[in-house]
Amino acid sequence: MIHTKNLTKEYDGFRAVDNLNLKVEKGQIYGFLGPNGAGKTTTILMLLGILKPTEGEIYIMGEPLSKSPLDIKRRIGVVSEKQYLYKDMTAWEYLNFFADLYGVKNKEKRIDELLSAVNLIDVKDRKLGAFSRGMQQKLGFT
Repeated sequence: MIHTKNLTKEYDGFRAVDNLNLKVEKGQIYGFLGPNGAGKTTTILMLLGILKPTEGEIYIMGEPLSKSPLDIKRRIGVVSEKQYLYKDMTAWEYLNFFADLYGVKNKEKRIDELLSAVNLIDVKDRKLGAFSRGMQQKLGFT
């Protein structure tokens, strides 16, 4: 599902990521562990297509990220420890915002399905600022 070949990122001559060859198969759970400055965040940002590698290639679901980044970005996501939510929006408004960005069809039905799947349908009209950390992470997962 995720495959990198010689993934490298340099900043002004400093190699933050050095020839990373990684394979994460469907169903596997993979974590990045290491000291500050080891390249964990840089790697994740490259895998998400936010940062461009200096060298190497990233394949997501068998497709090179460099060839169709928008198509691939529509099919992937990440939930970080810290959620950056619009605290004055409700859960439903938040998902509606992203549904509009990504051009989701039948968005009202899909939003309700996703909220039900993560057991947040009963709080869909609650402001995100009132959500617990766990609830915020569930919402981020959707």
